[in-house]
Amino acid sequence: MPNINYTLKRREMMALSIVGTASFMALPSFAKDRISKTGKGVAIKGFDTTAYFEKGGPAKGTDANVVDWKGAKWQFATAKEAAMFKANPTAFAPQFGGHCTRAMSIRKVVPGDPKVWRIRGDKLYLFFAPIGRDLFDKGPDAMIAKAQAYWDSL
Repeated sequence: MPNINYTLKRREMMALSIVGTASFMALPSFAKDRISKTGKGVAIKGFDTTAYFEKGGPAKGTDANVVDWKGAKWQFATAKEAAMFKANPTAFAPQFGGHCTRAMSIRKVVPGDPKVWRIRGDKLYLFFAPIGRDLFDKGPDAMIAKAQAYWDSL
């Protein structure tokens, strides 16, 4: 009679192996442009990244005001904001390509939610969920350093 617990563990290990291999194979595509984007190639779910700095919070961009940068379409609320971004994208683009700063700090790549954010040192950081932002608030410099170290290793 087979040991059921052994069979389940073996199946779990096989499933994890398949998932791990698929994740590893997807890495080169991530490393190419490293921007969190939708299936249609829109960065940070279509939010206007200049709005965090200019308006103090997130705002949706539009299809009428788009800048192509680093393999993604960045949308803006106005042509003026699109021009600002185009002139200096690194001043406005979220850190870690718009991926979650907290996840990056624990060596994971997870898309950030444009509605969950912080600005620190003139840099925009996105988070997957409010808990990540709350942890960031308790120790931003340490989290940024860990996230940057992992980001640099990708």
